Amino acid sequence: MGKAGGIIVALVIAAIAIGLKFSNKSEESDHTRQQVSELLHTLPDYDQAGPWYEGLVDTHHEAAFSHHYDIGGRRRSASFDQMAYIHELLDLMAADADRQNQKERAEYIRELRKTVYIDPNG
Repeated sequence: MGKAGGIIVALVIAAIAIGLKFSNKSEESDHTRQQVSELLHTLPDYDQAGPWYEGLVDTHHEAAFSHHYDIGGRRRSASFDQMAYIHELLDLMAADADRQNQKERAEYIRELRKTVYIDPNG
């Protein structure tokens, strides 16, 4: 196979490994987004404003998730700081609600942030 063939095989293996890491990140992001949606159902006016809250999550989820998800490396696995993520997400949502003059809903989001606790050990 020669040196060039060996390099090509190594590059293909590396590309597959990187693809799997990003695939895992995407799956984790989707799962986390679903959990946030379930959490939002606890808001007192979710029945009336659910789509509005979901829109806020859609606006801010990817940025907050990316800030707190580390795909890892050759010698370490991926990690995700769920508490930091949910706090950042809810802070962004509350600030956005304030900008939209939805003061009461911003306060609901801030109250939710105070009550959310995710055990880092599972």
